[in-house]
Amino acid sequence: MGYKTIRAGQKALIFNELGEGRVVKGPRRIWLQRTETFQLLKVHIASQAQYLEVRDKEGRVTNHSGPCQMYLNPLEHDSIVTRDAMRLTADEMLVVYKQEDDKIERRLLYGPAMFVPSAHEWLHEFQWHGVDSKDKTRWIPNDHTFRKLSAIPGQMYYNVRDVRTNDDVVMRVKLMLFYELSEPEVMLNITHDPIADFINAVCSDVIAFASQLSYAEFHKQTSFLSKKETYPQLCQRAKRIGYDITQVVYRGYHASENTQHLQDAAIETRTQRRINTEIEGEKAKLASFKLNKELSRTAKRQEIQTAKSEHRQEVEKRMQSVEIEKEQRRHAAQLLRDAKDREELMKLEAEAKRQELGFLFQLKELGVDLTHYLVNQNPTKISEELQIVKEE
Repeated sequence: MGYKTIRAGQKALIFNELGEGRVVKGPRRIWLQRTETFQLLKVHIASQAQYLEVRDKEGRVTNHSGPCQMYLNPLEHDSIVTRDAMRLTADEMLVVYKQEDDKIERRLLYGPAMFVPSAHEWLHEFQWHGVDSKDKTRWIPNDHTFRKLSAIPGQMYYNVRDVRTNDDVVMRVKLMLFYELSEPEVMLNITHDPIADFINAVCSDVIAFASQLSYAEFHKQTSFLSKKETYPQLCQRAKRIGYDITQVVYRGYHASENTQHLQDAAIETRTQRRINTEIEGEKAKLASFKLNKELSRTAKRQEIQTAKSEHRQEVEKRMQSVEIEKEQRRHAAQLLRDAKDREELMKLEAEAKRQELGFLFQLKELGVDLTHYLVNQNPTKISEELQIVKEE
């Protein structure tokens, strides 16, 4: 009994002695009778990224997108819960189911989006193999539960255990798978756990591949484990459930301790041989390099000597040519001098003959017997001079 104050933004529920209640909204100041009870209502608030899930007394559920607020009225509501809206990035999607009457529809909601389910909608919850937190190559059934389905390419590590060759060597093959969801509707209709399908298919392919080879042959042909053609069952199964296997990467293998010890010893031996071969090859290359350099230097020296010899011969040849030219010029000069001397001599002789002939003509004019005179002077020249006189 007394006054009660209801502040602004508050609501209160007042019950009388008959159990009847009424809601009073503030700001207000009320008088309570002795038989009346007073109860402030709890307010529930949802932001822009939230919604209120309201369940009434009849069991009906409604969702109210934020921003909003609602008071929990015990006369009408059974519960009010604030829940976060589902945020989707551009590479995520949701599988949404909706019931209308007796019909249930399914749709895919692609991001980016903010999803608030209606009262008749619910989300598909996936439960796949999950990777072990302590071993990324070990997968645990039904360990990964989620609602957002990734649309971007994914990858997984997996070790295929108990792989046996045809000579009974048991080993563990390490792989890495790259896959991409291409048809979500097909995946939803065909499988409930694609990872399990991948594991089963890749195990079958690897076991089939190794069973046809001996341990030594397997070691030589491990490069084929990085080719998609080696995994026909994996590729077919992935295509059937709406996925594409983009690549398979072989990461190595691990055999038993004894086999691994023998393999390590063989690898060490081969490595040592390869190192020795490389060392010998480097030595041979060095020797060949030295020989080539020595041959090159010898050839250079020969070229230099040849060039010097040719230069010396050329100099000597030029000197001989110069000497020959000098000798030719001297000879030509001597010939010229001899020719000039002969010409002068002939001129002198001709002048002497003309003088002698003039003298003879003078004697002839004086009445001297030239024949008698000439015979007395030089009997050997009589005939010649007589001939000259006659010609004159």
